[in-house]
Amino acid sequence: INPVRKFLMKKIYYGWWMVLGMVLMYAATNGIAMYAFSVMRPLQIKAFGLDPQSAALLPTVLFVTVAVVSPFAGRLFDSLDTRRLIVIGTLVIVGLTFLQIVIPNYALLAVYYACFGTAMTFVGIISFMHLINHWFNKYRGLAAGILLLGSSLGGIVFPKIAASAGADWQRACVYLGVACALFMLPPLLLIRNRPADVGAFPDGIAPTDAQAAKAPAAGSHVTLRQALASPTFYLVLFVTGVLWFCINGYIQNHGFIMRDLGLDAPAAAKILGIFSMMAILGKLLFGYLSDKFDRKYIMVLSILTMTASVFVLKNALGDPSLLVPFAFVFRLGFGGAFTIIQVWVSDMYAGRAFGAILGVVTMVDTLAGSAGMITLGSMRKASESYGGGFNLLLVLCATAIVSAFLVKKPVRA
Repeated sequence: INPVRKFLMKKIYYGWWMVLGMVLMYAATNGIAMYAFSVMRPLQIKAFGLDPQSAALLPTVLFVTVAVVSPFAGRLFDSLDTRRLIVIGTLVIVGLTFLQIVIPNYALLAVYYACFGTAMTFVGIISFMHLINHWFNKYRGLAAGILLLGSSLGGIVFPKIAASAGADWQRACVYLGVACALFMLPPLLLIRNRPADVGAFPDGIAPTDAQAAKAPAAGSHVTLRQALASPTFYLVLFVTGVLWFCINGYIQNHGFIMRDLGLDAPAAAKILGIFSMMAILGKLLFGYLSDKFDRKYIMVLSILTMTASVFVLKNALGDPSLLVPFAFVFRLGFGGAFTIIQVWVSDMYAGRAFGAILGVVTMVDTLAGSAGMITLGSMRKASESYGGGFNLLLVLCATAIVSAFLVKKPVRA
């Protein structure tokens, strides 16, 4: 072990340092793709002479690409060197972030979004959960919760970086490229595939001290083909898909919902501030709880929290004073659901085909989230109210709760 790594491991388990590095990397990919690109959309419209509809198609290209590529990326993580794939994906993302500045037309801009979405699948939830599965058993939920704080951090930092360039498209591209490099390149030095690579054990616990440290993950025998042939897997996909249908459906319609409720910009910003705070709490709390209790029941708890928030939101249509309680409960449930989905799937399917299985889950969740956005918007347009859409979310959440109870963990042969 080199002196730097030996110093890092002396007081704190090396896996936690690696999680910290992954938080920064996840903040960059998520912060740019989900938030900074949104801030830059008016600049894109101006720079390329686009209409709003053409500009709005770009994130759809990105999300569809992530959905399509995820299963294939997952299979690569099961068979190839995870660290090497992350390094390649990181270098591509950093390069692409700078390369925005030379894109000459809309067609290549759409291709650019597809390329960025492809690279994201190699430096995102699939690759990072692959590493967390190797490095953590006892504290896997907490590690996942900390990792996912990167999405909140990215949402805070990268839009401000993009906005700081003012109306200058080229300057915004340079600013984002520099920030992306600073967030993503140094943490690469921390990434290692397994604890054995640095002379450690999962959770930092030697096998002689805890039997759990040497036990193989439940479900490790399950292949993708076996999962696809199991009704249980489709229940899992339905539950996680419903959560993303609700989460993305609301988030992408947030501005319109606030407008329907008569909120001005400062009031809407206050709601978003509460969202950010409670999402962080939800990720840490549900990650911690998933290490202490049966993860199926923590999943049910996250759905119940989401259901309660939708119920409050529906009532807020007639009483806007309920928006603050809604913001507290919804984002707590969102942060919890985002975390527990990854840990729940890992708990059942971690093993030789985990990457491929998580890739399929990610594909379904991405498509479900896009469907939620379109469905709620379409129902609002047809009825001039979100009431019917919220009723649909309540029905879906209730069905997901029953489905989660029916899920049984695969039994190891």
